[in-house]
Amino acid sequence: MNLLPILLFAAGVATAITSTPGETLRIVDGDTVALGRERIRLESIDAPERSRPHCRAEAEAATAASERLAELLDVETVTIARHGRDRYGRTLATLTTPSGDVGAVLVAEGLALPWRPGKAAHDERTAHWCGPGNTSSP
Repeated sequence: MNLLPILLFAAGVATAITSTPGETLRIVDGDTVALGRERIRLESIDAPERSRPHCRAEAEAATAASERLAELLDVETVTIARHGRDRYGRTLATLTTPSGDVGAVLVAEGLALPWRPGKAAHDERTAHWCGPGNTSSP
């Protein structure tokens, strides 16, 4: 991935920095990136699971989502608007490029779903990617 200039938002104050080799965004999966040691989870979306997919279709969808996220972030400027942390300690954020909200693009293209908490929502996401009752490992 190219080196990216990144706009960082902290406590409502924007600070612009130019990325260096140690500050490049690395794709973790379709809804998570890393900036140095910081893990950033795209807020309000859920992409299919790459590390522990429930079925082959989810694994394939996860690869497609990760590849599309890399394409979307392969631009000169990415704005990161941080909004707290999730239960795993990852930064929750909206990533925006000159083309718009990256998470919204993934949802619009069918590569991610809107995030909803809870077991029922988790089961619905699994059924979406794998089909009803099809949750065997790939």
